[in-house]
Amino acid sequence: MVPIYTRVLSQTEYGNLDIIIIVSSVLCVLVDLQFVAGFSRLYYEHRNKGKGKRFVGTIIASLLTGGITIPALFLGLGFLGNIEFSFLPSFKANTSVWILAAISVPLTLTHDILLLQTRMLRWKKLFAIGALSTSFFSCALSVFFVIVLKWGIVGVFLGLVLGRLVGLLLLSGGLRKEVKLCFDVEPFKELMRYSMPLVPGWWLAFGSAYVSRFFVFAELGAAENAILAVCMKVVSAISLFNRTFQLAWQPLAMAYIGNDSGEVFYVRSMRLYIAGGLFSIFFLTTFIGPILTVLTPDSYNVVKYYFPLFAVGALLSGCANNLQLGNQIAKTTHWISISSIVCIAINVIMLIVFTKSYGIVAAGLAWVVSFTVKDVIMYVTAQRNYYIPYDKKSFLLLGLGCGLLLLLGFGSYSQHIPGWLFTSCVALTGLILPWFVIAPFERQAIMQFVRQRLIACIYG
Repeated sequence: MVPIYTRVLSQTEYGNLDIIIIVSSVLCVLVDLQFVAGFSRLYYEHRNKGKGKRFVGTIIASLLTGGITIPALFLGLGFLGNIEFSFLPSFKANTSVWILAAISVPLTLTHDILLLQTRMLRWKKLFAIGALSTSFFSCALSVFFVIVLKWGIVGVFLGLVLGRLVGLLLLSGGLRKEVKLCFDVEPFKELMRYSMPLVPGWWLAFGSAYVSRFFVFAELGAAENAILAVCMKVVSAISLFNRTFQLAWQPLAMAYIGNDSGEVFYVRSMRLYIAGGLFSIFFLTTFIGPILTVLTPDSYNVVKYYFPLFAVGALLSGCANNLQLGNQIAKTTHWISISSIVCIAINVIMLIVFTKSYGIVAAGLAWVVSFTVKDVIMYVTAQRNYYIPYDKKSFLLLGLGCGLLLLLGFGSYSQHIPGWLFTSCVALTGLILPWFVIAPFERQAIMQFVRQRLIACIYG
């Protein structure tokens, strides 16, 4: 949708849209209380006891209660004139958009829980139907409202809300025999005991990812925030890799707890994540110029100079999610919160000190430094509480890859490295490093697969 929004909406409108979307996500985070993580950890236990339907229903009832109450309070403050800050688009000037943003909160929370349940049940068809229908109708309706009816950012949000509603209805129909809407106190208490230690960490981790947008909006304005937003949209391809990996890995990781082959799975999956992550950030950096040509008008071309910083930050943030596994298994989740507190503290301090002078560069540096520190804390504490014999070489290559990309990015930003040399170095490094991250037997398996496919293509 970025190619359409950046061409149909002005930079100021797109900057405002970005902040309002983030605020709606903040409301979801405030309500969620990490029930999604608790659901992943506890659902199988309750389903094995024959109480899975009521467990899901209890979570949905809780989320609906909070998802209606907190956005309603937010709207009430807005109508009273108490939400007029320099780091937010005006509530009075964008009332309709803020109302739609509030409506999206309970729809999003319920939709995400049901979508997670399809993954836990391994109902691939229903998962695909729910996810794809939401994406398709959200995009199609937003395009119709923005281009045909010319409703601006109101049309964008209306399309998102209606698309989410369609996906929710389809998922509800498919899971009607697996959900019983109710509220059971004991499962709720168990869920809270597991989830609440995660809440501060999750809130702070979320804040670390998005707090820079508010600083840039307040200090530099909506137009500069639009540039940062486009940069983050391209970076979201790496976040999509992180998210996709998490969707597949999280249920399996929980299922392997106590299994004799669990450690082998954890080591190989981390190695796979690092190899895939390094390939992703170097691949996207190599083609950032053509990507921007397709996605945006010329006024956004400056994004290519900022991208390496944020690409490295995105990869490091995904590493933090994987490295916390040991603390999850040992149920020492308070370390996740502590690391997130340190992470956002570093992030905010750097933004306060450097944003006015260095602008978007300050936001990228704050992201990289804060998540580097979080990764270190996560690794040390998780290994102490539940040791996993990770491949040390893969971590060294991860650090080498991130360092090289940052160095090359700085050379390109300062005009010390010609564009062709920058692209060549990035492309070559992106091919070599991931190959050496994976184990020899994994490389052999890949080569054997490639040979088989080539033979099949040549000889039919």
